[in-house]
Amino acid sequence: MDEQAVQQFRAEVIARKNLPTLPTVLTKILQLVDGESSNGRDLIAVIERDQALTGKMLRLANSAFFGQSRRVATIPRAVVLLGFTTVRNLALGVKVWDALGAGVSRPRLQELWAHGVAVAVATKSLTARLRAGDPDEAFTAGLLHDVGRLVLAMRFREHYWETAGGAGEADVLDASESAAFGVDHAEVGAWILEAWSLPATIVDAVRLHHTADARTGVPAVLGVADRLVAGTDVARGTVGPTATALLERTADRGITPEIWAETVVVLREDGQLAALGRLDA
Repeated sequence: MDEQAVQQFRAEVIARKNLPTLPTVLTKILQLVDGESSNGRDLIAVIERDQALTGKMLRLANSAFFGQSRRVATIPRAVVLLGFTTVRNLALGVKVWDALGAGVSRPRLQELWAHGVAVAVATKSLTARLRAGDPDEAFTAGLLHDVGRLVLAMRFREHYWETAGGAGEADVLDASESAAFGVDHAEVGAWILEAWSLPATIVDAVRLHHTADARTGVPAVLGVADRLVAGTDVARGTVGPTATALLERTADRGITPEIWAETVVVLREDGQLAALGRLDA
């Protein structure tokens, strides 16, 4: 696409033209993001009306990644233990994937979701360790960092996958997209999240996660976590050469091989990443 076509595409995304109709639950969650008087009761009522969302939320809340020693059996309990903002952001992440993934084949959607969950967990862990920002917003940004791929796939269909490949091609993906379509998934993802009035910190992290100049805060951590996950065999706990080279370059920013090794242990903990990475569990 030339510049004029890219701007037209941006206008269509912002207007949600040619995108799936937003589910009622997502619309209400987005209203809670923007509403000054929003409260836990409103959020609980929205989530509990959606059985699939309730199941996913409780699975997330009970993972070791959120540090709860007792089982979280209900959404009200999740709000009490994790807080309104955390539960709202998690619900938002889940429903955005549900809405935008409607036009993507199940295997591809599963692959992208599993990658997004791994990046979300890694970004949250590293953000907390480095005190680089809000860990819960970092988790949500990680979960949503590739939603622009879903939008591009809806627009360009199989041509997009022929150009962009699978979920783990982080180092060349943005360049391939820009060369083929005039825009990359990070920018497209930011368009839709900004149009939906998500917090600016999440929008910025998504927009900048392939930008080399993003050296501080959640955008920088997300960008590194995305590439480290892509270059690591989490199941085996082995770090590949591209991830090893990246760690050498990020050591001065606090993301050292030792810290990444500890993060990989978190990712592998009790098989929970595999459970969280299942779309329909």
